[in-house]
Amino acid sequence: MRYFDSGVLLKLYLRKPNSPQAVALVGERGAAPPLTALHRLEMKAAIGQKQGRGEITAAERDAVLADFENDLAAGVFAETAPAWPAVFTRAESLAAAHSSSSLCRSLDTLHVALALELGATEFCTFDLRQAVMANAAKLTVVP
Repeated sequence: MRYFDSGVLLKLYLRKPNSPQAVALVGERGAAPPLTALHRLEMKAAIGQKQGRGEITAAERDAVLADFENDLAAGVFAETAPAWPAVFTRAESLAAAHSSSSLCRSLDTLHVALALELGATEFCTFDLRQAVMANAAKLTVVP
């Protein structure tokens, strides 16, 4: 299974560097990407931040959020509810073992832990620190 961090998924909705790569990564497997409450939170917060920084208008924010919600309703993503205590336990272990070498932040560490708990073998990110942690956790980092 291929796991996508929120940064990759965000690029599906906002034209940013690596957006074409993100679209290709999500599309090449054909399976609906897993989506958790953490993804939902980060997507909505990031889109709101873009508007708050003046990078998009309020109308654009509303349109992007509506597109995201429509995709959720249409089953574009495979919404999943992991066992959060297990995810946090795994994240604590990952942080203890790899944060000094990866410099990975807690939310990024949670994504790696989520990928492992969901049974992913591939981890898609454009974040270098997160890629280092995912690799140390024996996930195949894509791209």
